[in-house]
Amino acid sequence: MTTAEIEPGGVESREPTATRIVRYLGKAPVYLVLVFLGLLWLVPTIGLFLTSLLDSTVVGRVGWWEIFSTPSLGTLENYGDILDNDAITSALLTTLWVSIGSTILPIFLAALAAYAFAWLEFPGRDWLFLVVVALLVVPIQMALIPIFSLYN
Repeated sequence: MTTAEIEPGGVESREPTATRIVRYLGKAPVYLVLVFLGLLWLVPTIGLFLTSLLDSTVVGRVGWWEIFSTPSLGTLENYGDILDNDAITSALLTTLWVSIGSTILPIFLAALAAYAFAWLEFPGRDWLFLVVVALLVVPIQMALIPIFSLYN
């Protein structure tokens, strides 16, 4: 019987704490700038959301930032009115149905195809993979041409 000898591994020397702190503090200005830019990027979205909380009689007179100083300006009544409207609720459900279906189904089918290409051996697998990769080059708008011909 043969035995394999294992050489003892060297102990990794840990970087001194002061050096790690200096390295992290050196990156702090970059992180602060990135956080500032991220918050600046969100300002229009936050403004739209807070404006949606304002009463319709107040929208033209005060800015969205007034909600911070006077929280009583905000109300969820607008959202209640939207959900009470059957036409909008129906459109919202249709939008959710289409958008969820158009994202979940392709991801599921792509996962099945990826599994088949990775683990299953079948005749013509390489050619089929080549066709799939070649179709990635074709823009998605090209699929609209046959649909347009059918309905026109």
